[in-house]
Amino acid sequence: MKYSFPWQEQFNRIKRLRNSLKNYENSADSNFEDGVDAFTSFFIQCYHLSDWLVKSGQNKDLVWEFIKKSQWLSLCRNLANTQKHQKRPTNEFIDFGDFSFGVTTPISRYIDHLTNQTRFCIDAASFGPFPLDAMFCANKCIEEWEKYLTIHVKRN
Repeated sequence: MKYSFPWQEQFNRIKRLRNSLKNYENSADSNFEDGVDAFTSFFIQCYHLSDWLVKSGQNKDLVWEFIKKSQWLSLCRNLANTQKHQKRPTNEFIDFGDFSFGVTTPISRYIDHLTNQTRFCIDAASFGPFPLDAMFCANKCIEEWEKYLTIHVKRN
């Protein structure tokens, strides 16, 4: 498939990655590490849509300001950078608090007491005392990029 702009390739990639996360709707010991890897990969690729937008001619400052104003894309940025740099972010947008699992990931799991299912989550103290459902966060990130594209990018 040929794309008119580089960002289209990356945006379609992150939508496919998000769709593949459905394999990790529920967490178990048998899929925990694979699920963490899948969510981590999604957030890294999702955040880096920003680079693809700039490569496609978008103003870097405009993209950056949009990310800073979006709690979901700021979370995505911090998840990506926490993994990439192998340390917790300092002076960043999101406070992850203490990591429950792993050295560089705030992705863990929780029991959804409404469904009695164990699900992947993100422990982000900035968002309140309860863990954020990781799939919900992935969907919110896609929604935010859709909003950016609708406002700032001509689609061919």
